[in-house]
Amino acid sequence: MKMSRQKNGTRFVLKHLPVLVLAAILSLLLLSVSTRQSYAATPHVDVMSLNSAINPASVRVLNEAIATAQQDGAQALVITINTPGGDINSMKAMEIAELNSPVPIITYVAPSGAMAASAGTFVTLAGQVAAMAPGTTIGAASPVTGSGGDIGSTMKAKIEQMLVADLTNIQQRYHRNVENAIPMVTQAKAYTDQQAYQDGIIDFRASGLADLLAKANDKMVPMPAGMVTLHTQGDSVLNIDQSAFDTLYSLLLDPNVLFVLFIVALIGIFVEISHPGAILPGVVGGIALILFLFGAGSISPNWAGLALMALAFVLLILDTRLSAHGVLTIGALVSLIFGTLLFFNSGEPYQGPQVNMVLVFTMAGLVGLVSLYILTMVVRMRRQPVTTGTEGMIGATVIALTPLVPDGRVSYAGEDWAAVLDNPDTKADPGNELRIVSVEGLTLHVKPTYDSGTSSSPLYSRES
Repeated sequence: MKMSRQKNGTRFVLKHLPVLVLAAILSLLLLSVSTRQSYAATPHVDVMSLNSAINPASVRVLNEAIATAQQDGAQALVITINTPGGDINSMKAMEIAELNSPVPIITYVAPSGAMAASAGTFVTLAGQVAAMAPGTTIGAASPVTGSGGDIGSTMKAKIEQMLVADLTNIQQRYHRNVENAIPMVTQAKAYTDQQAYQDGIIDFRASGLADLLAKANDKMVPMPAGMVTLHTQGDSVLNIDQSAFDTLYSLLLDPNVLFVLFIVALIGIFVEISHPGAILPGVVGGIALILFLFGAGSISPNWAGLALMALAFVLLILDTRLSAHGVLTIGALVSLIFGTLLFFNSGEPYQGPQVNMVLVFTMAGLVGLVSLYILTMVVRMRRQPVTTGTEGMIGATVIALTPLVPDGRVSYAGEDWAAVLDNPDTKADPGNELRIVSVEGLTLHVKPTYDSGTSSSPLYSRES
């Protein structure tokens, strides 16, 4: 009884495993987007950190921080910045959010040793107040490819002109120096905090958060609704922490992570289709596929590449169904490699990071090994004798229950069957061993197991 209950429990878990996994994921997402902090009744400022590459996840975090600061009545939103840059589309979205924020934004490159490079330069200067901590740098905002390489001269000129115009508008809006800021784009020039302050690129330097709020106090800044005077000195500070969902979302925007998720999905679903009933590979593969599609929709890929990646999966499946001897698997690997490079690495030159070539070939090799193993198992299964159905009965031994002259009854696997001798000129006595030669409906065609070359006592006699 105990063993029966354990088996039933195992079957229940396996049957409902996909639902249980999805329910767990949804529960985590609901917890991650719950309220992160209580509102403060006293005057305060909210603080968020930008300590990673600028991407769509950064845009999401900034928009949520602005909404939180507006709801909890913060005097200002401070963004501490330490970033190597990122893609232009996300940078522009963050810039627009800052310029149109209903809450004053103070950008602060900190702590000491931090930088606001490339796209981070624009995010810093787009704040109504821009400050830097001692020992920090800003600039080097010339456009480059996602891997850091140079862009073609014509494309680079177009992007530079756009960025220069954008930077000019920002600096003029906040009455900062335009002439000294432009070389950060056209010449990839970088400034220390002292140089940036002396050349009028930022508003001031601050040794810490308290110093920052003290220096920003009573400063008048232009807001969408008009000029606003900041009252920040002595305000308490509320940190806006990044949620678990934001962390996951940021991770899913890494092309290398997305590619690994696609490989997990491909292998998991491939194994499930090749060996139906395994359940776990199918569940893991399905979840990985959903996460891949969720992340891929935010990185502006070349969707034609996804068609080649999907073709690779189809070819792998066909290779297990057809006698292609691995030729389709080779085609699948070629399609996977070219599709991946087209999907991730053929966007605009400033669209962000690209997938690592070494990872692409390594994962393609892993897929090839898995496919080779499965193909080997399939070939072995095809070569094994059939043990089920009517084909599996051929050659099996039966025992005569009644005389066969030539019809009678035999015992096969403990069951009573109608049988007829394959040679109607022979007969068999009860107890004789016979061998099945064919099956016709519910009647077995049998012949004696007697071999005249090895036995001197036949189990059947020829009718005279």
